[in-house]
Amino acid sequence: MKDLKKPIGLFLAGGGAFGSWQAGVLKELINARIEFDAIAGFSIGALNGSAYCFGKAGELESLWRGVKTDKILKISPEYHHMPLELFRHHSDSFMSKMKFELSNHLAKISLYSNEPIYKFFNSWFREKTSDFVRHIPLYIISHCVERKIPYVAKFDGNRANPSISFMDALVSSCSIPSIFPPVKIMEGNQKIHLVDGGVIGIADISLKIFEGCKTIIFISNSRDDDMNFKSGGIAGLFEEKARRMLLKHVKNIYASRVLVKSKPDVYFISPPESLNMGILDFDGEKCGKAFDIGVKEALRLLNE
Repeated sequence: MKDLKKPIGLFLAGGGAFGSWQAGVLKELINARIEFDAIAGFSIGALNGSAYCFGKAGELESLWRGVKTDKILKISPEYHHMPLELFRHHSDSFMSKMKFELSNHLAKISLYSNEPIYKFFNSWFREKTSDFVRHIPLYIISHCVERKIPYVAKFDGNRANPSISFMDALVSSCSIPSIFPPVKIMEGNQKIHLVDGGVIGIADISLKIFEGCKTIIFISNSRDDDMNFKSGGIAGLFEEKARRMLLKHVKNIYASRVLVKSKPDVYFISPPESLNMGILDFDGEKCGKAFDIGVKEALRLLNE
């Protein structure tokens, strides 16, 4: 990863607490004086990307090492009337179809409040100015339930967007179905629900967003063995499905590189080993270890 061609695009995938590993990689890329000309991300990747744009990437390590589950997850069950549909991955058997329908309904129930997330984001990105420190375009990607396609909010050097506020875009990108409630916004006369599309599995995001770039660095939080990840209990079922759908998205997004007409060099970075944590393990000690793995992997790639 030397002598990268400009302009450089950075894509940051989602993955909840796995974003701590991603932040470790990002830290070393910045230390290597790699400067990005455009950033796109969904879910936790949108948070890490926003930190770069606001000049706060240097604070990501302390943030992840100090994160606490009880500060992020606040129980507040709620059912949401919205036309949410998951990726139809069931077989033709009756039991498989019933399991899918049950999952579809459960996805409309959120277990936790998104108030702590709003509170955290508002406290961290509390600058008086709306301008980014790095004046580059930032694409925050969520999923529009009604349209069944990605919802891409572009912030070109500042927080301004005519359709959605910066905070709503950031929170909606992290609104994992079954975990956090959707973010509701009005577009014209239509109310739409926005959620984290990383675990929906329907519509795919494309790297065409970086058209014109000569280099794309793609930092994933998924590993190939996530497709066969097994765990126990109800929480384990969520973890299994979330990892599979996230990996599916990552593979499809990476495959879309062939559609970029500027034919960029694409560097794909993923965890070289198990992070020994779950998507919702917002525990400072575990996240700190994942961050260190990210740092180590970035240094290895930079020295190749």
